[in-house]
Amino acid sequence: MIIGKLKDLPRYKGISKEIDEAIEYVEKTCLYSLEVGKYVISENVTVNRQRYIGKESADAENHDKYLDLQIVVKGKEGFGYADLSNSSVTIKDPYNEVKDVTKYYVKDECMYEMSDGSFALVFKEDIHRPGLKIDDEMIEKVVIKIKVA
Repeated sequence: MIIGKLKDLPRYKGISKEIDEAIEYVEKTCLYSLEVGKYVISENVTVNRQRYIGKESADAENHDKYLDLQIVVKGKEGFGYADLSNSSVTIKDPYNEVKDVTKYYVKDECMYEMSDGSFALVFKEDIHRPGLKIDDEMIEKVVIKIKVA
């Protein structure tokens, strides 16, 4: 997983053409002005603009076919992380191919606070729990799904 600020996102170009495509989309788009909803950018990249109040709890998950580029546009949320090799990780719900998700129980995770202009680029081995409540403020977020080559 890579966590950082949007201003630094371009330094991760070159990892793959699909990630480059997502980064270029972010560079040329005002994410804050996007309406809530889903957007198909290409066969490799889709965008989901979200607005919600953080949750007290959320399932930990990972994906096989898509990476997540999660960007907090406004507000702040807790973001849990554990590597798939972490011995405290056990499967809660097996892989769902239609939804491209496996759900996990995690006893030992790192917790990050994501705030305005923060991003997390989440790979297959990254078990993550986004959208966790920090306060009662609205969270505005963009999740870009990037097809794994």
